[in-house]
Amino acid sequence: MRPLFGPRTVVEAAVLVAVPIVTLEVGGTWYAIAAAGAVAYVLVLIVEVVLWRQAKRALPPPPPEPLREEVVPPERARRLAPVPPPEPEPVPVPPPEPELPPAAETVPPAAAAPGPRRWNMMDLEQLVADHTGHDPIADEQRTFLLVYLRDFAGPDGMLPVDFDDLVRQSFGELVANR
Repeated sequence: MRPLFGPRTVVEAAVLVAVPIVTLEVGGTWYAIAAAGAVAYVLVLIVEVVLWRQAKRALPPPPPEPLREEVVPPERARRLAPVPPPEPEPVPVPPPEPELPPAAETVPPAAAAPGPRRWNMMDLEQLVADHTGHDPIADEQRTFLLVYLRDFAGPDGMLPVDFDDLVRQSFGELVANR
C-alpha cells in the first residue's frame, strides 16, 4: 500500500507555510503576505500538474482486450433446439370499482339571498367552530381565512358588503341558509 503523504507533499506544505512567514519577517503588509501565499500556492499547483502529466505519459497504454470468438462444437450445435416465442401476456382485467357509501347529509344549495349582506365575524367563527372535524383541510382553510378577514372587519365585528361573495364562496354550506 502506498503511503498517503510522500516527501513531495511534505516539501510543498513546508513551502506553503514558509512563504507567508518569510514575507511577514521581511516586513510585508497583510496584502503582501496574502499575495505571496497565493503565488506560492499557484506554483505548487503548477508543479503538481506537470508531475502528474509526466507520470501519466510514463505509463504504457493498457493492452487491448483480445476478441473472443465463441466456437460451438458441432455436436452441441446440433443438440440445441429452437426456442419457441413466448406467449403474449394476458391483458389484466381491472377490478370492479367499489360502490361508494351514500353521502351523509347533502345540503341542497339554498336560493341566493336577495342581495349582498354584511357578515358578523363572531357569527362566522361560531359557525366554523360548530362544524369542525368533518374535513380537516377545509377547517384549516376556513380558520386561516377568518384570521385574515379580521383585518377588514369594523370595530363592531361586521365585514363590509364587498366581502359577501367571498364569505358565500368560502363558507358555502355553512352560510347557505342565512
